[in-house]
Amino acid sequence: MRFLLSTVLTFYSLTMMAQSPEITFTTRNDTEREKKEITRVQEILEKYDLSKWIFTDKIMIESFAIPHSHPVLTLNTKPKSEDERLSTLLHEQIHWYVDENKDQEQKAIAEFKKQYKNVPHGNREGAKDEYSTYLHLIVCYLEFKSMVELVGEERAEKVMRDTNHYTWIYETVLKDQKSIGKTIARYKLNLVD
Repeated sequence: MRFLLSTVLTFYSLTMMAQSPEITFTTRNDTEREKKEITRVQEILEKYDLSKWIFTDKIMIESFAIPHSHPVLTLNTKPKSEDERLSTLLHEQIHWYVDENKDQEQKAIAEFKKQYKNVPHGNREGAKDEYSTYLHLIVCYLEFKSMVELVGEERAEKVMRDTNHYTWIYETVLKDQKSIGKTIARYKLNLVD
């Protein structure tokens, strides 16, 4: 009986393991810090099934880089919690998803321009320019909803509130979830329900 129970539990554990796609990692400078970050990101990929959020299978780790999605998804080694690391990975992967859906992106942004006039940009409240701030309403909304699905609303909201960049964007996403969600649904950009 013990053997049977042990076998069932082992099978259950193996089937519950995350099924994230294979990722190819590179480092910019091949430092120990960058190599450790690869291990941390791999741990996240093993812990969570991120298969529906992986749109590029190449990730560069660069110590002092600002995380970015293109041309190669690049993450840095800044100390952060597992939730912050997961959120950053999702954010950059979601950029690839939105980029694959340019027509829908353009339509959603046109609608956001009517809803939100004079958005912040060029500072920590917004993105680098006006267009990017509107784009990030989509990306950050999908990032938040993805985090909710993976770690729950409380933890997802904490990550959004604790950021020191895109502060207006994240606050707007949290405050106007329903209306932003309707726009995203209307243009079929839903990545999560």
